[in-house]
Amino acid sequence: MLLTVFPDARSVLLLKPERAAGAGYRPVFTIPSVDDLRAAGVEIPEHLWGFADRGGEAVSGTFVNASLLDHVLATSGQRENVRRGGDGHGAGLVLVGRREAADLMDVDDYWHMNRAFHLADWDRRTRFCGACAAPMERSDGEIAKVCPSCGAVSYPQIAPAVIMAVVRNGHLLMAHNRRHPGQMYSVLAGFVEAGETLEHAVSREVHEEAGILIRDIRYFSSQPWPFPNSLMVAFTAEYAGGELRGDDDEIDDLGWFSPADLPAQIPSSYSVARRLIEWFVSEYGTGDDLQRVLEAD
Repeated sequence: MLLTVFPDARSVLLLKPERAAGAGYRPVFTIPSVDDLRAAGVEIPEHLWGFADRGGEAVSGTFVNASLLDHVLATSGQRENVRRGGDGHGAGLVLVGRREAADLMDVDDYWHMNRAFHLADWDRRTRFCGACAAPMERSDGEIAKVCPSCGAVSYPQIAPAVIMAVVRNGHLLMAHNRRHPGQMYSVLAGFVEAGETLEHAVSREVHEEAGILIRDIRYFSSQPWPFPNSLMVAFTAEYAGGELRGDDDEIDDLGWFSPADLPAQIPSSYSVARRLIEWFVSEYGTGDDLQRVLEAD
C-alpha cells in the first residue's frame, strides 16, 4: 500500500529518489509505500482505509503529529522544507508543501496524494456523529461513515467554488488577493453560496470583488482543489458595464492586463487558474505571448 503522510494541512511526506547523473536532471518525488515508511521509523496506523488505486496498489492517507516526524527527517538529512526547485540532497523522505508538490510529482501521483488528503481530512473530522455525538463507524462497500446509534450517514464533503476569466476588449481582469504570496496575480474566484446556481455565483463574486457586471458566462473546465475540500469550476465571461473597484477586505490591487503585459507572478501550471490565463493568451495574444506564459514558472 502507498501511504501519504500529512503532519498538517499544508505539507506531505514524500519519497525523493537518488539524484541521477546528467545536467538538468530533476528528480520525481513519489508517494512512499508502507514498507518505505516503516523502514524509516514512521509509525503506521493499524487500520488504514484504501482511498484510491494507483496502478493496482491501494493509496491511503493519514495524519501524523509533526513532532513524531522530526527524528525521521533529521536521520535522513531531509528536514528542510523542499520548495519549487527541490533543494533537498540525496534520497529519502522529504517534507514538501502540498502546493509546491505539483511541480515535483507525476501528475497522477499528485492527484492521488490530494485525493488522499481530502478523504483523510474528512475521516479525522467525522470521528463522532454530528446528530447524536456517538462514535462513527466506517461503512462497508463505500467511502462513508454510519452512526451505530442513530443511523446517520456521513459522506466526504465537497465545497463548490467558481473561478472566472473576465475579458474586456482583449484584456483580462486579474487581481492581487491579500492572501496570495508575494506579488502573484490571478483571476477572481469565490465559493458558491447556498441556493445559488454556478452562474449566479460567478456574477455575484465578480460584482462583489471588482464592482462590475458581466455577461456571456460560459463553462470552461473544473478541477478538484483539496485545500481543504473544494471543487473549482471555471468559467469565461465578458465585461458588461461598471467601473473597477476592489473589495478592500480581500483585494489590494486589480486591473485589466493585455496578453503581452501580464503580471510577472501568476498561478502554477497545475491550477485551473493558470489554464484560464493560458486560454486568454491563446485567444487574444500572439504566439510569442503564449510561449512566454507556457514557459513561466
